[in-house]
Amino acid sequence: MKKISENAHQILIADAKGNEPFFYSIFNLLNDRLPGSYIVSVNKEPIAINFFSTSVKPLSYYCKKGLVDYYMTLNIICDLYNQHDFLDKRGYGFYCIHLEDIIVIDKSIFICTNPDVVKECRNKQLAFFSPFNRTAEHGFYSPEILQLQSIPAKVSHKCFYYSLGALAIYCLVGGKLENSHASLLLKPISQTKLYWLILKLVDSDCERRSALII
Repeated sequence: MKKISENAHQILIADAKGNEPFFYSIFNLLNDRLPGSYIVSVNKEPIAINFFSTSVKPLSYYCKKGLVDYYMTLNIICDLYNQHDFLDKRGYGFYCIHLEDIIVIDKSIFICTNPDVVKECRNKQLAFFSPFNRTAEHGFYSPEILQLQSIPAKVSHKCFYYSLGALAIYCLVGGKLENSHASLLLKPISQTKLYWLILKLVDSDCERRSALII
């Protein structure tokens, strides 16, 4: 992430040519919400995305300040799910999410900027062919990912739903899901639409997880 001028910013993706689906998953979100966003190319190859905004901060900033409320949490889920869905339709998907990887633009747009949490997805199964990180302090991993004992391996693309729900819980109430039950952590918003949405995201049965956003 780079600030070019007072309101102009740039997202530079390492090896954008090799990470085109991820690159365009970011541009797709920005282009829909921030008119004037554009791709920077060198020799016709995309290398960065420029956009204009009055505020760009890491999500961790809002969490530390206790500024994440009900509606911001819902927007976090919507935007990151849409980014994942964009990737999924192109044969890729997130297998986890890290708090430090998410930037917040104008307090309302949430984007993951780390291509390392993306894996190839075939028939709704994420493929693992090489070692990957599962130890980030603020990383949110599904039980299926944490329980993998060997590679190559395949895991349902819905493993990301759990990560998304766990992130939402952390942002909203500051609690880590593995230390408690979701329903207890979410007691402050019990019986709301967001409450039921998050519970569906973190269902213990991977195949029952859903991200139906109304």
